[in-house]
Formats: sequence, structure tokens, C-alpha cells
Amino acid sequence: MSKGHCLVVGAGVSGLSSAIRLLENDWKVTIWSSKLSPNTTSDVAAALWYPFLSAPIEKTNVWGSVTYDVLKVLSRFPQTGVSMTQTYEYFRERQPDPFWKQFVDGFKRLYENLPEDYVECFSFITSVIEMPIYLQWLMNRYKELDGNLIVKKIDDFSRITDEYDLIVNCTGLESKNLLNDDEVYPVRGQIIRVKADIKEMHLDQQISTLAYIVPRSNDMILGGVAQSNDWSLEPRSEDRDDILEKCSKLIPELKKADIIEEMVGLRPGRSEVRLEKEILLGRPIIHNYGHGGSGVTLSWGCADDVVELANES
Repeated sequence: MSKGHCLVVGAGVSGLSSAIRLLENDWKVTIWSSKLSPNTTSDVAAALWYPFLSAPIEKTNVWGSVTYDVLKVLSRFPQTGVSMTQTYEYFRERQPDPFWKQFVDGFKRLYENLPEDYVECFSFITSVIEMPIYLQWLMNRYKELDGNLIVKKIDDFSRITDEYDLIVNCTGLESKNLLNDDEVYPVRGQIIRVKADIKEMHLDQQISTLAYIVPRSNDMILGGVAQSNDWSLEPRSEDRDDILEKCSKLIPELKKADIIEEMVGLRPGRSEVRLEKEILLGRPIIHNYGHGGSGVTLSWGCADDVVELANES
């Protein structure tokens, strides 16, 4: 028996994950979204499991741990676009243990045969998620569970009709204007799709030297930049050159990589993830946005908390 009719606003990774978990917990669900894959912000994500540009840590480490385990299971099924990948993260200074060390498989430190200027490396297994494939799998799963989908732009939560008992807001960056949330801001990212035959992932996750080399089935993603409060969606040649320079310091052969495409996306930055319930005109609304660069990394953990809040309502 249905617990009620829930409207999920947004069809990126957070919206679809939340909607699937609600359906699995006996809610009737409809998604409204102005954009669907392949035109969502989530489609442009690199994407990998790694906590990045998100807070508060005491919550994101729980959400991230849950999501790591779910993605590990999904990696067993090729149609999901998820694969567990040997990963190397490089540092120019010695590092304390990362808080996520306990969540990942095969964590160890390396100190020899590192790229120039690097003194330490974390070696571990994490997931690479090919977003166009993964988002299509999520949508298929949503439809298998009899979820309803309407292409519709929302301008005001207070105008949503009474047929919905609950609203879940997964609008990401759009929440800035929808809710007058001044804590939301864009974090511009630019990536390059290249032809390459490298099977491992290589990372430098320090903002000033940010570089990531993400292998996928038919291409490789090179990044990146994290430019706060920059709304530009146009690729920049200076960013492309900077990305190639940084990535070639990790893997020299990438300096002359064959470029397929350049893409730009805006991460939904916020001082911390907003995952909470409030009452709007007598009806509960659950907010799930502001994940920064960790939308995929936190997605299933956040979806579980959305269900918990929904069931309380």
C-alpha cells in the first residue's frame, strides 16, 4: 500500500537516486524536471567516488560510505556504467590518513617511482561512473518501479498542487533562486574527453593543482578546474592547456592526447549539503542539494536519509 504521493523535483543523480529509494519504500513518485539526461549537470561529471568540495564531514563520511558500497555492488553489472578502478592520488607533502580510508578497498601508501615534485601517493580501489550510461540505468530502474516522469520547469514550490503529499527538492544550483539561498554558488568545472588506453585512475585533488585522469570504456576524462562563482559554460583554451599541462605531469604521454571533446559543467556548491525537512504551506518538503563535487559520491547515502525523513512525515 502506498505511503502517499511524492513529487521529486530534479532528474540528476540526486533526484533519480532519491526517487528510486522512495519507490522501493512504497511511495508513489512523480519526477518533475526541466532537463533530462544527457542535458543535466550530472551528465558532465567525470565521475568517480571521492569526497570532494562537500561538508559537513561528519555527515558526508556516512553518506559516502553507504554510496561506496552500493556502487561496488552495481559495478558487477556492466549496464550500470560503474567499474571499480585502481586509483592513485598524489601529494606534494606528506598527508595524514584521509577520513575515508576505512571505506575503500586496498588502501596503502606509496613513496617510490612517483611523478616529479610528488612525495607521497595513496593507492586504493574506487569506482568510476560513466554518467551518460549510469543516468540512463537510473532512469530505467525508476521506470521499472513505475515512477512517473513529467518534463516541467518549476518556478515556485508554493504553487505545486495538493495532489502531492510530499515534495523532495533536488534542484541543485537552481535552489539558489528557487529558495533565495545565498549559500548556493556555482563551482565551474571543465573537462576534456580524449582517446587513451590507460586503465588506472590518477588524481591530484588539491584545488590549486587539481588534476584527474579518469579511464572509461571508450575514452578518458581529463580535468580539471574548480572555479567558484563562475557561471560561464563556454570551454576556455587557457583552461584546456592548463588541464593538459597538469595531467601530463602525472602521465607524460597525455601532453599530446587526441582530444575528442571539451565540456563545462557547474557543480552546485554550498557551505554544506542541505538535507533537511521543512513545512511549506502545511506540506513537508525535503531538501537534498548543495553536494559540491560529490553528487555521485554521496547520492545513495543521501537518498536513504531522504526516505527516512519522508517516512517520518
